[in-house]
Amino acid sequence: MAVRKKFITFVRMKKFRLAILISLLLCNIAVLHAYRDHRNRHIEETEAALAGSHPPKGKELLKAYMDLMSGYMPLDGDKAVMYARKALALSYQLDTPNARESALYNLGLAAYGDDDFDTALGYFQQALAVTDSLKGDPRYTQEDIDDNLSQLYGAIGNLYNLQDKCHLAIEYYQRALPIFERHNWLQSQTIIYHNIGEMYLSMGNMQSAEQNFLKAIEKGKLSEDSLMVALAQKGLTKVYLGQDPAKALQTAQAAYGYYHAHRAEEPGDYTTILAELARIYLKDAYRNLPKTKAYAREALTFADGDLMSENRCDIFAVNAEVAMAENQWQQAYDYALQSVHEDSLASFTDVSCYVLLAHICIELGQKDEARTYVNKIYNMMEQFATDHYQSALSEMEVIYETDKKGLTISHLEQQRRWLMVITALSVALLLLSLLAIYLVWRNIRLNQERSRIVAKLQGEQEERVRIARDLHDRLGGILTALKLKLADSIPADDAQQDKTAVVLTDEAISEMRNVSHHLLPDSLQRHGLRTALRDYCQTMKNVTFSFVGDEKRIRHEETIYCIVYELVNNAVKSSGAEHIRVQMVAGEDFTAINVSDDGNGGLKSHLGQEEGSGLQNLQERLSVVGGRLDMVSEPGKGTEINIEIPHTT
Repeated sequence: MAVRKKFITFVRMKKFRLAILISLLLCNIAVLHAYRDHRNRHIEETEAALAGSHPPKGKELLKAYMDLMSGYMPLDGDKAVMYARKALALSYQLDTPNARESALYNLGLAAYGDDDFDTALGYFQQALAVTDSLKGDPRYTQEDIDDNLSQLYGAIGNLYNLQDKCHLAIEYYQRALPIFERHNWLQSQTIIYHNIGEMYLSMGNMQSAEQNFLKAIEKGKLSEDSLMVALAQKGLTKVYLGQDPAKALQTAQAAYGYYHAHRAEEPGDYTTILAELARIYLKDAYRNLPKTKAYAREALTFADGDLMSENRCDIFAVNAEVAMAENQWQQAYDYALQSVHEDSLASFTDVSCYVLLAHICIELGQKDEARTYVNKIYNMMEQFATDHYQSALSEMEVIYETDKKGLTISHLEQQRRWLMVITALSVALLLLSLLAIYLVWRNIRLNQERSRIVAKLQGEQEERVRIARDLHDRLGGILTALKLKLADSIPADDAQQDKTAVVLTDEAISEMRNVSHHLLPDSLQRHGLRTALRDYCQTMKNVTFSFVGDEKRIRHEETIYCIVYELVNNAVKSSGAEHIRVQMVAGEDFTAINVSDDGNGGLKSHLGQEEGSGLQNLQERLSVVGGRLDMVSEPGKGTEINIEIPHTT
């Protein structure tokens, strides 16, 4: 395997590779200077010494293995792995944990270069465990430990970045940041802030993206790193484009100065800036078609070069937008066709290009093709909502479990220290102390578990709100505009014919609003639990809702709504019931909810098997609000679920 070749492949295939590559290889800069001569003389001399009549031994042999491991990493992956394994084995014999960490880290880099992300993560986590063991070892300083931790946190963040696992990438980047700041490592701070900004940009969180890009520019200027400053300015231009065209223009022009001077080395980023400048000059406040065409046509000259597919698609998309502005619809159609990926490679980023194509087809009178692109928009929107929501929850679960393991390790270490003190006491004091420790330990574990569940539920609710807002604000406007355009395109004498596209768009808008509303409805915040549950049940077929008691606001309404929403959904999907009843009783000290159906009694097994929506998840939610759940479910006799939540929790 050729690790260095693999790294270059990453740069061409992934979205944020340049900054990732730089941050991953920062630790290897000295190595590259030491080994990258055309004859590899240093490597050859070291290998010759190993094969000579008096080969090095002990720590000198370990140093030779380490030098060869690092020297071969950018040149020959197989040899780098071979020497890393030799260094790893010898580090155990010589009791040199820092060398062990370095060997594990380099093995992780090799797996990373082979696209074997799971293996790479395993090596990095082993290296983290070794680094943790350095604490208290007089041979190593805090700076040695910080150096290892920052290197590993950055590598794991990059690993998740390349897999588009945004929450996890941000989590590890933010773990590295305090270390970089403590030691005033400005270049590393610049890279991390930029990478976090790119993550937030891809998630649609423009406020956080702006904050991190501005930080990257600030640190980049202090470290005189003009490349990283330009990268952050490029990202900031995308943030400002839809919010503040004046800021977008100012930032794009600043980035243009760097990329124009380095257009041969950075053609992809240069075309991105050209495309953004062209779009700015299409805005009403700065409308200037000659400038727009000049930037778009210059970007087009790079289309046949060595670019990533995203850059190439963006070049054709902006030229399609220019042609549309000039009412050159056939030319716009030709460019727009080249701006989308093949169906097998299409992603949510293609939606904006599908909108262009639908608009152009309407202008060209190609209603069948317009309907095809409307369908693609709808399907991609639905797939994005499902995949992104599930992916985000999965990433948060990994973060919570990782933190839980870290807390457990820390707690076990605390117990060990207590036991060392207690052994010096008498038997009577030992028994009393052990009892006290056990009670404290149990209380800590209960609090840790509760904190984990609360954090998880808060994360789920925040994600529901964010996705609901994205669906409604970002896609609702697009579909509504498209519906109006489709309606206008049907001739008056054909008013009763061929309105399939309009109907389909109406259905897409309605379905999007239903999904957005039910994730976490506005009525829950405005009017309370009773109104939200009533509205939800009215939208479901064969579901009735009744209420008894005093109508007043209670605590934990969001959590209770999510529980009932999940129970009703599962009953609709799995029970085969003709009637589903939801009853809510609001007492003075408690709220009780009954969900029952006349189905096949299969709800219990369905809840038990469905990951993420099972009984354990319901019990976790209820434990936070101090509630309890009773279920009666028999095959052929339906299911009844009773929930009671006290108001004092």
